Amino acid sequence: MSMLSIFVVLLGIGISVLISELQFEDNNINFDYNEIPCMEIHSSFKLFEEEVSGAESMAYVGDGKIISGMADGRVMELDIYKNTAKTLYKLKNSRPLGIKLINRTILGIADGKLGFYFYNLETKQREFFIKEGDFIDNLPVLFLDDFAYSPKRNMLYISQVSVKFSFNDDVSLIMHGGLNGRILTYDLSAKKVSALAPKFAFPNGIEIDKDEKYLFVNEFQRFTTHKYDLNTNTLSKFAVFSGHPDNIRSDGFDGFWIAMYSANKRNLYYLEKYPIVRFIVYQLLEFKLMPRRALITPYGSFVHVNEFGEIDKCFYSSDGKAFNQVSEVFQYNGMLFIGSFYDKVDYIAQIKDFS
Repeated sequence: MSMLSIFVVLLGIGISVLISELQFEDNNINFDYNEIPCMEIHSSFKLFEEEVSGAESMAYVGDGKIISGMADGRVMELDIYKNTAKTLYKLKNSRPLGIKLINRTILGIADGKLGFYFYNLETKQREFFIKEGDFIDNLPVLFLDDFAYSPKRNMLYISQVSVKFSFNDDVSLIMHGGLNGRILTYDLSAKKVSALAPKFAFPNGIEIDKDEKYLFVNEFQRFTTHKYDLNTNTLSKFAVFSGHPDNIRSDGFDGFWIAMYSANKRNLYYLEKYPIVRFIVYQLLEFKLMPRRALITPYGSFVHVNEFGEIDKCFYSSDGKAFNQVSEVFQYNGMLFIGSFYDKVDYIAQIKDFS
């Protein structure tokens, strides 16, 4: 190894140590769910098997139909009664992530590569509000993930994972960490966009309560759901988990379903806690000496939290056969529909709501 190579390695280790010490707090992560009523699920009904791929988020639009975005950029209409699927459209260089219904005919879609837009189910037209590469408060728009909509305020709240790394730089994002994420707002009446709250470590799932007083923001890299008071503009910790939370969705009452994309993943936690290990793994991934799937273990988990942030239900699939790498849980008609961002998951899992 040349002296230059040795210097680069040592410099990388030093920078990684500095980032770790400055930008991550210890949440005293407990990897046990011993205090929580957990139920292992051994099997599920696999909807749309081999027709979908990485169905990360789901929006119910009526008549038994949901809309979901795929890993290859397709936006699909899925009939949960007939178990049929059709492609509505596919945009170039797209990764649709958070999807929700704004009103009877309008879908909102946060696209990790393109930005944020509305899709009209009747006219089939798209209207972009924020595009990848735009600047908001002198910082670039990169990697939008999810959103919440407040009808009373006519306001969109959009999670931006990072102002430094794009969707395609996901390995760098995870390995470098940092408080580079933020929450954006878009006032649909004034057509004005701004940054509401900065300094999140990979904010992804976001939801608003039924009274539209609070935002709930999942922070992937700090195992936390935050509660943001829209009246006082104050942020507080709502719940802390043993795994990495992905999307959060209302149960229609006062509680929330929270997907754990990588529940009990000690390896990702240790990558954050031990920067030297993180640097070595990053180099192996960057130079394709280790496949990304080496960090993914077949496992699925999600929880339900009440209005006080207490976990009152927990479901898991220890071998990933019932559901795997869960990114969202959608509740409808006594059933739970479980999606995954992971492109190797080629189905949406359906199980009974055991409430």
